[in-house]
Amino acid sequence: MARAPDSPRKASSAKAPALPPSMRERVPFLFYRAAETSHSLANTMVAEIALSAPSWNPDDGDRGGPMTQKALADARRIDRTTMVALLDDLQEKGYVTRQRHPHDRRAFLVRPTDSGRLAKLDAVRILDEQQHRFLEPLTIAERRVLAGLLRRLYEGLASGPA
Repeated sequence: MARAPDSPRKASSAKAPALPPSMRERVPFLFYRAAETSHSLANTMVAEIALSAPSWNPDDGDRGGPMTQKALADARRIDRTTMVALLDDLQEKGYVTRQRHPHDRRAFLVRPTDSGRLAKLDAVRILDEQQHRFLEPLTIAERRVLAGLLRRLYEGLASGPA
């Protein structure tokens, strides 16, 4: 699939390092390397708006209201210490507010601010472009097949052992 000549090609112009011969057909290794490359590209691109890939979505998918720090950490599958650091950064930038939970004095509710919602829109736009760059070597049909296969793998693993 050809790209417009004026489109930036920052990440896709670099040649990927050769894979070790023993790993060229190992699917989990290839997934890992592809994910690592995608994550690096995402971090580079969202850095343009002073965010990192893990912090780009302060309300974690529009779950219909504020969430506790613990619920956010659990939803993202990251430890609470990392979540606190991410939220400290987002709060310092004015993207979220934290307030004590009205029914649990130990918990804080996290709410995106108007600036946070705008940053999320920017991040979504940037990550749409990141996805386009990352998947550039594949045709539209191959992208659909890949997405379907990955969804099946994820759903199969998320439901527990067979």
